[in-house]
Formats: sequence, structure tokens, C-alpha cells
Amino acid sequence: MQLRLPVVDERRCTTCGDCVSVCPVDCLEMGAYAPRLAWPRDCLACDLCVRVCPTEAIELREIVTL
Repeated sequence: MQLRLPVVDERRCTTCGDCVSVCPVDCLEMGAYAPRLAWPRDCLACDLCVRVCPTEAIELREIVTL
């Protein structure tokens, strides 16, 4: 099974939290150094977190799950 999920580049992330606040299903949460996908199965792959990121640190990637 493949899912499209947001992946955060911690080197580019400024921890502004915009992606966390814009997520319509609250599947992102702020980690120590960057946001993290806390509930991947809830993610809608709506692309809002990608579009709101001011440093383009997030991208949706195809993730293979078992």
C-alpha cells in the first residue's frame, strides 16, 4: 500500500509551526527540532502544510507501507 505523506527537511525547517496550525485533521505536531507526522493514517495529503511552509521544508512523498 502507498500513502502520500508530508516529509519535513529538518535542515530547512525554522519551527514556525505554520504547518501544524493549518493541518485540518491535526495529524502534525511540533517536535523538538521540527514538526512531525504524529498520526500518518489520518493525513489527507491535502498539501496545505506544503503550501504554507515559508522555507519549502515540507514535501509530499509516496511512502510504501505494509
